[in-house]
Amino acid sequence: MTDTLTENDIVVIRDTNISAFLLCLEKVHLVRTERDKGIVLFYFSPKKEVEESIAAFWSDTVSAIQPRKLFGAQRDLKNLIFSGGGA
Repeated sequence: MTDTLTENDIVVIRDTNISAFLLCLEKVHLVRTERDKGIVLFYFSPKKEVEESIAAFWSDTVSAIQPRKLFGAQRDLKNLIFSGGGA
């Protein structure tokens, strides 16, 4: 990731299931996490690929994802949330 990312390049997600799905993809990256009033926000980039991936998620047109990879991503997100760490 470069330091030249702007807010226009990032999508903010608060849903852990969608965030875990996005973590499984090689074309998007978790840039950082942030806590806001007890809710953890996940920042993903690049915006175009994130938005296309979310649209595919909701339309059930996603290619198969390996279950261990998905559950590993869910575990990693939970570790971030409960440890108070960030990406």
